[in-house]
Amino acid sequence: MDKDRKGKSVMERNSPLVSVVIVHYKDFDYLRNCILSVAKSTYENIELIIVDNGLQKISPSDLPEIDIPINYISSPKNLGFGDGCNQGIHNAKGEFVFILNNDIEIDQNCIPELVKILVDDPSIAVAQPKMLDLNDKEHFHSSGAGGMIDILGYPFARGRILDKVEKDMGQYDNFSDIFWASGAAIFIRKDVLEKAGYFDTYYFMYMEEIDLIWRIHLLGSYRVVYVPTTKIYHFGCPNLGRENLWRMYYVHRNSLIMLLKNYSWITLLFIFPVRLILEAGTAAEYLFTLKWKRTIAILMAFGHIIGHLPLIIRKRRQVQLMRKADDRYVLDKMYKGSILLMYLFGYKKASQLL
Repeated sequence: MDKDRKGKSVMERNSPLVSVVIVHYKDFDYLRNCILSVAKSTYENIELIIVDNGLQKISPSDLPEIDIPINYISSPKNLGFGDGCNQGIHNAKGEFVFILNNDIEIDQNCIPELVKILVDDPSIAVAQPKMLDLNDKEHFHSSGAGGMIDILGYPFARGRILDKVEKDMGQYDNFSDIFWASGAAIFIRKDVLEKAGYFDTYYFMYMEEIDLIWRIHLLGSYRVVYVPTTKIYHFGCPNLGRENLWRMYYVHRNSLIMLLKNYSWITLLFIFPVRLILEAGTAAEYLFTLKWKRTIAILMAFGHIIGHLPLIIRKRRQVQLMRKADDRYVLDKMYKGSILLMYLFGYKKASQLL
């Protein structure tokens, strides 16, 4: 059998093992549907890792019978999304890891196309498929056609800005470099995960994938791309509703922590005060419009960061020690204005901004 310089066979080189990691929390019907969609993939070299993060524990015997080998990992408690993913990644044997939410359905040609993209271009570390709404497959969902972020740390997506979701009419059908890929469906090289330090378990849930990919950008030599020819469908928020206090708290808290960890001190000196002013203004607006839970969530986020600043600084130090690229390199990948202010001025489509 022909082999390359690294001793890989032609089959291993062209069809490397893909480890599909699904973190399950509750709603077994979603998990079953996700597993069955993976089983329909036209790509054959797959292993499936189920991390049961357990509000409603399942048994391995409950899983549908498929031809793909399944590694079932039961956590004694809810580890959070990041730690759940890490448990699956540490058990993954594949060259590539495809992390999926349990409420995802993938197209049968999704995995082979993603593999080809990364095999053909070693500089690509992360890829995201086109993400559509499972309930309305004509509209984008979540990170849509690829995640972006402004310099103040507010994430948005091509196809979705805040609550404004676009219909997929082919407007984002270009292969593109993006800033981040959704943790709901992120295809990534395992060796790059190891270099970047995996998901930060401190986040527990929300923003951990953006933080991880920011660190990958800081390595200085990898691309993150959106692949429009691949499709996945996302239900979204089956566990926590969008107005859930804890969801809003983690989103605000983790977004601020992400800035503190990943920017240099000189950039933070200019960026962080502006971000704090916007957060305070947002809290005030919620207060005057009687959106109490949103106001409380922001205040809780401020309180946590103040109370845990020494720990956050230690985590920041770890990131700064591994960085190889300066902030100019990362800023070039960001939207230079404020997505929040542009939204208020009526710019509600990424195509109007990028």
